[in-house]
Amino acid sequence: MIGPAILLSAAMVALSGLLFGYSTAAIAGALQQIEALLSLSILEEQVLVASVPAACFVGAIAAGPATARAGRRSVLILAFTLAVVGNIVALTAPGFGLLVGARMLVGLAVGLSSMIAPMYGAEITPARWRGTVVASFQLAVTAGILLAYATPLIIPGEQSWSLILGLGIVPAAIGVATVFLLPESPRWLLARDRMPEAKIAAARLGLHESLAEMMPAVHDGAPAALWSTIRRGSTMAVLILCSVLFILQNLSGIDGILYYAPRIFEQLGFTAGTSALAATFGLGVLNFLATLVALWLVDRAGRRPLMIVGSAVMVAGLGCVVLSSMLAMPYLGLVGLGIYIVAFALSLGPLPYVLMAELFPSTIREAGIATASATSWLFNMLVAFTFLSLVEAFGLSAVILLFLSMCALALVIGILFVPETRGRSLEAIEENVLSGKRIRRVGAE
Repeated sequence: MIGPAILLSAAMVALSGLLFGYSTAAIAGALQQIEALLSLSILEEQVLVASVPAACFVGAIAAGPATARAGRRSVLILAFTLAVVGNIVALTAPGFGLLVGARMLVGLAVGLSSMIAPMYGAEITPARWRGTVVASFQLAVTAGILLAYATPLIIPGEQSWSLILGLGIVPAAIGVATVFLLPESPRWLLARDRMPEAKIAAARLGLHESLAEMMPAVHDGAPAALWSTIRRGSTMAVLILCSVLFILQNLSGIDGILYYAPRIFEQLGFTAGTSALAATFGLGVLNFLATLVALWLVDRAGRRPLMIVGSAVMVAGLGCVVLSSMLAMPYLGLVGLGIYIVAFALSLGPLPYVLMAELFPSTIREAGIATASATSWLFNMLVAFTFLSLVEAFGLSAVILLFLSMCALALVIGILFVPETRGRSLEAIEENVLSGKRIRRVGAE
């Protein structure tokens, strides 16, 4: 039976994902309005788009030390509060500089919450529901993207851009209230020798039967230095795998499509304005529906099969987009992007977050997840800051072909290295990692 604690945990993770999705994708529907209003150059457009992932990179780096010192709950409350302030500024921003500043404040919040929420959710949820709760982050990201794509169609007009950007205040404000209802992670409390509080938190979360299992894993690694833990067993392989998965997630093309979808559809031959925005909204619908399927499959089909099959289908989808661009067949491009989006939502979308939350040993979980998340945002920023310039210099077909090659690499990585962790406790996975099992086998019995 799903208890109230699991529902609150899922809501917390989902609100973080909703903030992530809406805050990053809202610029797609507002960018052309802002460009016309402020007469932005291509470089300034890319700076405005890249300001969020750049600040997310800083937030992801800061998240590890902050949560290790202050706890998951306190830092997540801070993140949601920063997002509230940033969105208020975005609603009233009168110029380019202040708008960039507002987006960076929101980006800092998203960087913190995107690292903390999956980890916090994994730590406070029973193993049976852990994959679903953590994967709900990616579902909420896609819901946020869908809402961001729908908003310009619902609120048309040349001056609607500030409202399009500022509506991220809604999930941020609800997120603050939700986290206040949750206790701190029992695993974090145990690592700080706060046993009475850990017992209370575990009882509230329905984890009291797992408390004894948590204690050896937490305390066995607590005195170890960070670097010595990284060198122990397969921990370095876990760090490399999670970072590589996030790099491939971003270089697979999702960020270029996420931020510049209306421009891509114009390049493929769709009419600028409502037609391109409607096609973009269609992708958002597919993304959301496919992620619903992924949420159902992640604890049934498993992580590894989804990664392998999804990556292969992404290659096929982007191949259609390349042909569409070369042959001037816009609807083939729309179909190809739809296939790509569905496959991404089943594989490279949710799985890096699920695996990141499951594979890192407790001693270095904050630092490991922060490193993987920061890597993700660094490459997200790289794509955001270069996409328009690359398309202008080399053409859309060449850029999509580059993304296709990254999807092919993800397929190879999935076959060779991605483990199956479905249904395994965090402590059992940690034991396998620290004992030096091959990365492909760390989820085995």
